Amino acid sequence: MISPREAVEQAIFVAVGAASLTRDRAQAIVDDLVRRGQMTDEEGRLTVDGLMARVRNSGEGQGIVGKIEGGVHGLLRELGIAQRDDIADVDQRLAELEHRIRLLEEASGATPPPAPSAD
Repeated sequence: MISPREAVEQAIFVAVGAASLTRDRAQAIVDDLVRRGQMTDEEGRLTVDGLMARVRNSGEGQGIVGKIEGGVHGLLRELGIAQRDDIADVDQRLAELEHRIRLLEEASGATPPPAPSAD
């Protein structure tokens, strides 16, 4: 089983991209995790240092990026973190349910509340 810290490292590594990972970008992501309380300052420093070492050691080959991307997709599912496609599916299902409810309310003569604006 992968540790939460390793999971965060891998997710950051893939999200930013192995070929374009810079210390500043990695630090910004880690700073956000620290700010949200998901990681301590020390863990953040170690994470950034570890990621930079991985980038230096891996070069810019596509092989490592593909392996990491494949592993992170499985890891995100294992950790229960929703991906964009998952959220889009839920949004679509919600819109369909709202539409069905409006149709049922109209058919029954009930007065539905006004729909929220999409501002």
